[in-house]
Amino acid sequence: MASNVFSRALPLAALLLSAAPVLAQLSPASRSLYTARLANNAAGQFSSFAASPLVGAASDNAMDAVVTWDRLRRTNYTKANGATFGEYARFLKERPDWPQSVTLRRAAEKLIDDTILPADRITYFKQFPPMSALAKLWLAEAYLQSGRSADAREMARDAWDSAGLDPMQEITLLAQFERDLRPEDHLSRADRLLWSGQTSAAGRLLPRMDQARQQWLLARIALRTNSPDAASRLANVPAALANDPGLILDRALYMRRRGDVASAQALLANANPSPGNVLDPETWLKTRLEFARAAWRSGNPEAAYRIASRHSAYPDARSVAERSLGERQAYVDSEWLAGWLALRKLGRPQQAVANFQNARTASLTPLSQSRGDYWIGRSYEAAGKANDARAAYEAAAVHFDYFYGQLAAERLGKPLSVIRARQAVIPGDEASTFRADPLVRATFALGDLGDRGRQAIFLRQLADRAKGPRQMALVAGLAGPLNRQDLGVFAGKAARAEGDFGLLDSAFPVLPLPGNLRRDFTMIHAITRQESQFDRTITSSANAQGLMQLLPGTAAEQAGKMGLPSSTERLTSDPIYNVTLGSGYFNRLKDNLAGSHVLAVAGYNAGPGNVRKFLAANGDPRTSEDVIDWIEAIPLSETRNYVQRVLENAVVYDMLNPQTAIMPTTNRLSAYLGKRTPG
Repeated sequence: MASNVFSRALPLAALLLSAAPVLAQLSPASRSLYTARLANNAAGQFSSFAASPLVGAASDNAMDAVVTWDRLRRTNYTKANGATFGEYARFLKERPDWPQSVTLRRAAEKLIDDTILPADRITYFKQFPPMSALAKLWLAEAYLQSGRSADAREMARDAWDSAGLDPMQEITLLAQFERDLRPEDHLSRADRLLWSGQTSAAGRLLPRMDQARQQWLLARIALRTNSPDAASRLANVPAALANDPGLILDRALYMRRRGDVASAQALLANANPSPGNVLDPETWLKTRLEFARAAWRSGNPEAAYRIASRHSAYPDARSVAERSLGERQAYVDSEWLAGWLALRKLGRPQQAVANFQNARTASLTPLSQSRGDYWIGRSYEAAGKANDARAAYEAAAVHFDYFYGQLAAERLGKPLSVIRARQAVIPGDEASTFRADPLVRATFALGDLGDRGRQAIFLRQLADRAKGPRQMALVAGLAGPLNRQDLGVFAGKAARAEGDFGLLDSAFPVLPLPGNLRRDFTMIHAITRQESQFDRTITSSANAQGLMQLLPGTAAEQAGKMGLPSSTERLTSDPIYNVTLGSGYFNRLKDNLAGSHVLAVAGYNAGPGNVRKFLAANGDPRTSEDVIDWIEAIPLSETRNYVQRVLENAVVYDMLNPQTAIMPTTNRLSAYLGKRTPG
């Protein structure tokens, strides 16, 4: 199997290798030099970064840039890493598309002071707009000193409206721009500071508020600080401000901290702020989601629905598409939960359609779109609108590689079919240009150094940067030459998010498994794709290691049960050892859970103890509960997503590799779910 996959990738890989000279390998002395420099960076020993080369060590431009990048990103040592604002500015200008540019930009902003000329500040911020409140102040001053008073005024207002600036920085801004700040600027700053929990800074604005807003500000500070006079302060707030979203949320959180959860839920369920009047929609929506889920789990689906649906965060669903990822996700989750409650708990399918359509409208990825379309179909079906239901299922079923697309196809009674698109044709000159790209050269240089950890950061950046089928194909084509199947997965997933099916084989790679593991082929690959994306040397922040992300303790226990030697080192150096233990552990979980793939996958992610908690809270999907509802009711969002992603992977691997498939060709996902009826 592995040879077949790699043979399909060979033409592009060969083109990439032949289109430009392959990077010369580092000499042993150069390898030692750059390894030492990177190790010094990691240890915070930056004084040696420009040390004289070792005898016989030739300089390498790509690795020199990597060492500099690695030093500059070590922002815990900003003062000691030898970097100046000018060095950050030059590096960012020359390599704006390198990894972790946001980290470098934040570090650069912290190094700005009066010694940086106004013209240099203006030039830098023209390419890299200021991110922090202090950086905006530095730019406002530069505009003022350059005679650009209108630009200075607007930037000063922007700085004042940011939830930053310490007391001395506030004084500095006010000394220069107080006359340019309007009452609405002070109000917006106070509101933003309160949303971010900066009550002391907000309190300093009290003299700049009118009487009504002073009462509003004092009440919110009292609520946030659990002041004994919170109730009396709240009573003084004018009725016209009672529906302010920030005040509503502060009241609800105050009630919850005092143990009065029912009153907090009632407040959120009945509040009705003006649409689009929420300063921090992401915090507003996420907090309401917490309350909505708690209300549903405590047996009050009506309150849960009202909390989830009556958020008024935006004027309409279309306006959400341009917001940040965090805001979009919080909105989609809120509308989806409202739709699910309306359909599955309240028996109001028409209401559910509206909520699911809102979630679908705000979704930008095939994964979320297929989820929205499937549940729109379920709602129309429950409302007796068969034609509308079928149209929604048809839209979802296009996404054969996603959980809800697979269920939609079953609902239609249609066999799943793999959608393949021809991989983009790459002209030789375009491949040459790509091969000479500094980011690509740095990726190869790190591979030559054997530094897979830093190389993985560059691989992700290559995939994130790529736009369009040809760029995606060029990135995926590096997987073979770099011996990094995970790069193919990154690129394949990125392409798929743009609707491109041309990198399907890269997105679903195959391991060369020995015969004794062939029966576990599907679940090994389904779990590995989600756990490590086929990075065989990765170690997570929780110390889970290798392809199937095993904790050393779990691996040692499983090795003992299988009569194998225990070796933590082999978890990241021996892929077959890793997947042998990982598949053995998964099979043990499944055997202990009466053969349920759903529960075993959940247990692989969250642990068997949490699965027992899920069963106690939500019932048993093997007997009495609807398994799709059960999955959506998993309280841990990571596990909820994990179960869906692993099982959809299993279906795709069965489709692409029928000789190792676990389940029958029809209704495969339902078979994995243990469902007796399709979809």
